[in-house]
Amino acid sequence: MSNEEITPLFKRESSGLRPYSDVYFLYATLAVVTVSAVAFSVGLLVGKSVFTTKSSSQAAWGANVVDGGTSVPVISWIDEQLLTTNIRNNLQSLTILPHIAGSPQNMKLAQDIYTQWVNYGFDNVQLVNYSVLLSYPNTSNPNVLLLKNATGDTIYSAHTAQETPLTPGENDSTVAMPFNAYSGSGSATGRLVYVNYATIDDFLYLTTNLSLNLTGRICIARYGAIYRGDKAHLAQTYGCSALIIYSDPKDYAPSGTLVYPNGPSLPPYGLQRGSLLEPEGDPLTNGVPSLDGVFRESYSSVMASGGVPSIPVQPIGYGDAIYFMSQLDSISAPNSWTGALDLIYCIWQSDNNANQTFIQVNNYQEQRTIYDVIGTIYGQVEPDQMVILGNHRDAWVFGAVDPNSGTAVLQEMARAFGTLRTKGWRPGRSIVLCSWDAEEYGLIGSTEWVEERQKVIGPNAVAYLNVDIAVEGVELIERLPLSFILKVNTTSYAVYHSVHDNFYWMSNFGDPSFTHHQAMGLMWFKTAILLATTPVLPYDPRDYAISLQNIFASFVQQYSDVLQNQNISMEYIADELEQFVTASVTFWNQLQTAASNTSISERALRILNNKLMNLERAFIIPEGLPGRQFKHVIFAPSSVNSYASATFPGLSDAIFSALHPTPSVPPDWDEVRRQSDAVRVHIRYATQVMTQPGLEYLI
Repeated sequence: MSNEEITPLFKRESSGLRPYSDVYFLYATLAVVTVSAVAFSVGLLVGKSVFTTKSSSQAAWGANVVDGGTSVPVISWIDEQLLTTNIRNNLQSLTILPHIAGSPQNMKLAQDIYTQWVNYGFDNVQLVNYSVLLSYPNTSNPNVLLLKNATGDTIYSAHTAQETPLTPGENDSTVAMPFNAYSGSGSATGRLVYVNYATIDDFLYLTTNLSLNLTGRICIARYGAIYRGDKAHLAQTYGCSALIIYSDPKDYAPSGTLVYPNGPSLPPYGLQRGSLLEPEGDPLTNGVPSLDGVFRESYSSVMASGGVPSIPVQPIGYGDAIYFMSQLDSISAPNSWTGALDLIYCIWQSDNNANQTFIQVNNYQEQRTIYDVIGTIYGQVEPDQMVILGNHRDAWVFGAVDPNSGTAVLQEMARAFGTLRTKGWRPGRSIVLCSWDAEEYGLIGSTEWVEERQKVIGPNAVAYLNVDIAVEGVELIERLPLSFILKVNTTSYAVYHSVHDNFYWMSNFGDPSFTHHQAMGLMWFKTAILLATTPVLPYDPRDYAISLQNIFASFVQQYSDVLQNQNISMEYIADELEQFVTASVTFWNQLQTAASNTSISERALRILNNKLMNLERAFIIPEGLPGRQFKHVIFAPSSVNSYASATFPGLSDAIFSALHPTPSVPPDWDEVRRQSDAVRVHIRYATQVMTQPGLEYLI
């Protein structure tokens, strides 16, 4: 899963996905549905009538399939089709060898998937390639992290060349050395400072509350809380000369749990690889597809713009981290900063400690070819409308959980779609399956595909359903708005992006029976079927209204005093929101009326569906959020944590900047007013979409 680190023990916002995960690259095009093992956030009209039209029968929409001479609903037919044995075999085949993006093995997997989808009878299967800039560790000159004494002698050397192999297959020569992709290359020497999770609040505590000057310090942070690329960006912003990131046992191997290979938790020298890239897509072709001959920015310009860090960054395990954390001998850490290493957590290495940390990162960047596999089953009523299902294939090492638990399920779903095709079945809308490449580096494969096809995808994509991780953590589904999903238990995923994320871990600790994979597949498949075979799209606009009300209430609670002090009123947004809520109820009633009309015309269907699709798109701001590639005024990744979703992101960023001025950027409360207006106006746009006349004038 791209650009994501895991803090596994009940600290995730969702299971397996950053909010919307691979869907942010579709910011200006799709109504988005994210499918997760523990979260499902779409208003599905499950159990509603299947509509017929004057010219399109129920059979034409593909809700049923003729099997053994009997017409049965596809949504129930699938219950007996997704087999745990097949999913298990898929995963074992996918994870035999490491398959980092740009490698021969990952290309082979793309070719295998392409061949399988062709054999399954998909109408159109494409192997789409792009030339993109990827980052790799230098196998002939490995990265180095040393602790040296006052005379320069090495007193400890971290395990930066290889994780300790613990089960058969892990000692493979193609396992990528521990590294953070797109780290700055070079060296740094200095004393340490502990920065907790390296969030903006952590750095503000150090520099404001404690008045510490971090310039020239090598900072050490624990994984978790925010995206690792944001950790690197903030460390560089606050003057640190290098960043070390480690997995603290409190988060990855808490007391009382067994570590791999005897249990699911992370062993002492297991560690998390991952990317540091900030913009999504090929870093050299931001905004345009990375086709042959297109202009490519220089890597130095990407670095200068903050897209990648210039400081060296290196991940380590907690078995190594204790040697460096023990050098911190001054300023006790707050309780919330304390992990589970066997030491007293301090923040500062004082001048009394003459030991120095030395880091040398020798990563390099190289243009490589990546391969997306795109398979399409065309619809027979609205073939131009697409329901897109996606999962990425590339992994930092073996990737049994991330991403190939999702890939294994996707492959079994593809087989089921192929079986349907042999029975003459075809959906009403087109179904598109996507196997992305180079997502771990920064959603590169998916972004390039959308950038190349955005004018087709924009007006025609109904929804995007993404599952990278099908099974990964100790969670329980308490309630889902899908009546056919049962409660699911899974186990903790602490070996994220390590060599230990392999078939042994999954088959022994993650999901030995593979029944949870099967449950995920049923939810994913049935959601796609509902979207592709229900004439009126199964969305409930009232759910959007409820979400907007909730996030607005939270926003006002958080910022009301600050805004009142600047004489900035939220009343206009509240008024627009009230109109939106009213319109959503009226629109819902229109949809219900359509559901009861068994002879609704195709033109009426198009009007209703266009409204449903354009409702989401009404929140798109064409010029984008200030200084960012994202364009949704309601939801976007946080500017200081790419894992977390920020509500009213442009407005939230403007308030944050005004509250935290710098010598070069003074407070700008007028920008807060401008962003408030943007939220207000786009809520109005969405209301206008729902209330636009049309149906009453059809002949």
